[in-house]
Amino acid sequence: MVIVIIEVIELANTEYPYSLGLATVTPFGLKFKEQFYSNTNMIKHGWFELAEQDEGWQIPIFYDPKDVSRIMLIDIDSIRSAFPIEVVSRKIDPEMKELYFSAIESLKKRIRQNKNKL
Repeated sequence: MVIVIIEVIELANTEYPYSLGLATVTPFGLKFKEQFYSNTNMIKHGWFELAEQDEGWQIPIFYDPKDVSRIMLIDIDSIRSAFPIEVVSRKIDPEMKELYFSAIESLKKRIRQNKNKL
């Protein structure tokens, strides 16, 4: 933890033009300056699903005002990068969704049956 605090202080004091900002965790990604970001850690820990249930929350980040192609998240034991993602919000046809889940269930059933034969 001490190392991370030192790294954060170094980020703030370096000649690099990093600024401190607040990003919002949403069901679509981490939103900062009208752009959505993500990384494997957010997905692994289900941040976006939690944001859907809890209406999101804000977290501090570091960013370069001249280049927001990467933002940095400050964690207890590390500093992690997040990168821009494209959010596609399309309405899914309920009938198509049902067909998809039906096909998945059918495949699961066939896999179980094949395992039982072995």
